[in-house]
Amino acid sequence: GKVALNWTINDHHLLYGFVATGFRPGGLNVPVGLGLPAPFDEELVTSYEVGWKAGWLDGHLRTQVNAYYNDYENFQVIIGFPAFPTFGFELNTPNPTEMYGFEAQAEAVFGDFSLDAGLGWMHSSLGEFFATDPRLPSFLPCDPATGPASITCINLEGRDQTYAPEFTFNLGMQYAFSLGNGDTLTPRLNYGHVSEQWATLFQNPALGDDVEQRDIFNAQLAWTHDDWMATLWATNLSDQRYMAALNSGLRFAGPPQQYGIRVM
Repeated sequence: GKVALNWTINDHHLLYGFVATGFRPGGLNVPVGLGLPAPFDEELVTSYEVGWKAGWLDGHLRTQVNAYYNDYENFQVIIGFPAFPTFGFELNTPNPTEMYGFEAQAEAVFGDFSLDAGLGWMHSSLGEFFATDPRLPSFLPCDPATGPASITCINLEGRDQTYAPEFTFNLGMQYAFSLGNGDTLTPRLNYGHVSEQWATLFQNPALGDDVEQRDIFNAQLAWTHDDWMATLWATNLSDQRYMAALNSGLRFAGPPQQYGIRVM
């Protein structure tokens, strides 16, 4: 469900707020070893958000800012099966998990020049629960709700959600040059920053869990003629090498420098 309240102050300013609920369905775990893992329940979330949308400079500049708070119950995670930690299974954290943050966007158009930008700040915190890293040998008990805490049974309370960077930022700008007869030539540059993040809840740098921050530059040059458009494009101009994801002990590289042409 969702309940929202909007206030149109005038033609250029809108305030809004809402409360919404959602869920992710539960399911069954595959039996492993001699144990039979219990099913996992649906994940529930209550989301709160307030924001302000505005227009400035006679409509040449549009902005939006918003803040949000998400409260999770039965948050779903995949960890090692307590009796056989090398096998993974999905369960619900016994205590609430939260995520909150702030976002801002801007779009400006002044004749042939335009600019857009966005930033986001996010904090996530897992509720208390205990888990064994399936990548490490362990023969000690580890109950998700009670532990007990040990060298291998880790209390993950307060850990960040996986692949949840704390800060992101992007900036793009372009200028449309008139070539006569209705033709245009438009160069565009984009920059995006993603802060460091964790690939697993165990946050073990020795096992490669830290995903480094990255700064990606893209560019394109578009030519339009009547109903035709040809675009030269290039991504990751600096050819930054970085790990984008970690799964089953394998590290997946981010896309390298790429370039090409599109005709439409």
